[in-house]
Amino acid sequence: TNISSNRNETKRNETTHIPKPLAQTMVPTAAAITLATHAVGNAIILYQIFSPLLEHDAIDMTHLDPSVIIDTAIPLKHLGHFLALSCILSIAIIWGCQRATLKLSLVNNMILIGIATVFAQCSFILCGINPMKLPIHTFISALYVTTITVLPITLSAPSGEVIASMQHGKSRVNYEAVVAYLFGPISNNINQSTQHKQQRQQQLYQRKVQRMHQYSTLGTLIGMCACAIFRVLDHGMQIQRYPMPIIIGATVGRVGGVLMTVLVTVTVE
Repeated sequence: TNISSNRNETKRNETTHIPKPLAQTMVPTAAAITLATHAVGNAIILYQIFSPLLEHDAIDMTHLDPSVIIDTAIPLKHLGHFLALSCILSIAIIWGCQRATLKLSLVNNMILIGIATVFAQCSFILCGINPMKLPIHTFISALYVTTITVLPITLSAPSGEVIASMQHGKSRVNYEAVVAYLFGPISNNINQSTQHKQQRQQQLYQRKVQRMHQYSTLGTLIGMCACAIFRVLDHGMQIQRYPMPIIIGATVGRVGGVLMTVLVTVTVE
């Protein structure tokens, strides 16, 4: 009887067990360093790709009307290079930090990013941008915003939020949990009845890591929307050329969000 019950218990654990993501073993300081590296790395890539182009075009377009300059889109070649390098950076950081933790399949990541990209394009409409005017530029911009926002949470999301789980030996994404993890309330209750001090400390770590992701995501969205709205100003600046306001706003906003969460989550709490 005991052997039979043990077998049933083992089988039940195999079907319901959710592997622990990196947040279960990563302290908030390490998570903050990872997010900061990702955000600053994208900012450096942004500067290296677009700064020479904008400086060169600024000289060639000095005689043009400001409205003409603003309506001149950034070449797709530069956007493609930027997106490719950004994705390589994101994948490299995540791959290096995953170790023996839960790894989402390529298909799951592509589906998650695809769905989020659609919502990102909808948010562009709220900022006064017509996504059908330059659809490829809009798609690349939305894909970049989605990549820097969604991919990091597959690295260090607490398993308590269950953004991913194992079902029949395959990883599955809980899309509602992703939204709740990034935009939902953070529980301030620590289970004091937990017997082990290490488990209580881990609950606190999970809460801090979630706050890091929420603040960095909020900074990304605020920066993107603010810069997109500034595009209507008829100043004729090179950074107003589409889709530079979205890319610059999302990148700078994410750096600001990461800095804010480092100050609040690591030093204050």
